[in-house]
Amino acid sequence: MASIIEDIRGAFEKKDNAVIKIILINLFVFVGLIVLGFFLSFSDSTQSINQFIQRQFVLNAPLEQFIRQPWTLFTYSFHHDGFFHILFNMITLYWFGMMLQDFIGGQKLVNIYLLGGLLGGLVYIFIHNLLALAPESFGINNISATIGGASAAVFAVLFATVTLVPDYEFYFFRLFLVKIKYLAWAFLLLSFLNPSSGISHAAGALIGFSYIKLLRSGLDLGSPIEGIYNWFKSLGGEKTSKTQKKSYSKSPVYNMSTASKNTTSGEYTPRQEDIDAILDKIGKSGYESLSKEEKEILYRASQQKD
Repeated sequence: MASIIEDIRGAFEKKDNAVIKIILINLFVFVGLIVLGFFLSFSDSTQSINQFIQRQFVLNAPLEQFIRQPWTLFTYSFHHDGFFHILFNMITLYWFGMMLQDFIGGQKLVNIYLLGGLLGGLVYIFIHNLLALAPESFGINNISATIGGASAAVFAVLFATVTLVPDYEFYFFRLFLVKIKYLAWAFLLLSFLNPSSGISHAAGALIGFSYIKLLRSGLDLGSPIEGIYNWFKSLGGEKTSKTQKKSYSKSPVYNMSTASKNTTSGEYTPRQEDIDAILDKIGKSGYESLSKEEKEILYRASQQKD
């Protein structure tokens, strides 16, 4: 038990480990609510307390309810109501988040995750209340009043990764090679089998796409989030480093994309055999086994295909 606690503490203390931290927070909330619900399920009075606690996490779309619980616009992205729900979200976040983190860093990945959840929630609230005005006119009346889960935030991370490296391929469950852009669109379209899910997922995908496109031009949509984060750090007496205050136009995404547009004949151009060798390595050992140079080769190759 002590070893597990030390491992968790080490994961949170490690720098640029945002993906693992987000996954752990989701797991803590999921397990914590299950344990709490178990202990509060032995009487009618404690069950009502459990229901009250659960309502503090899920997003209530009806406007009059949301106004009374505005914080749920943030908390719903860390709440899951089933094992397979959280399993799918966390696997997808790990697959694509680790790749995205390598390119743009942990802080910007957190920005994308949070913004995806916020926009997904706001769009869901708007659509729900719009349909509530005259559901017969739209022909839709089965949009749930509540929503929970990290799916919108995960779709933001997913489509941010696809925007960066659309032609990147990996073995899907080690069965066959697939380009991540096709996988991302397949996931998004399938999510519309449940209109309640598809609405927020599409909004999350939009923020992921927009974030990377704007970041390449020097505009970081996540700068307010970083500003709030730095303010809290300053309250604790921790100084904000110069790297945290740097211009957003100097982000890794901006520099790489700008450099690719100014490529000269003397600069290195990835060879197809080099790319194939790297893809083979990924198939055998996973993306995490690549060196920084190999990841740079993949990035350059994807930019040339755009």
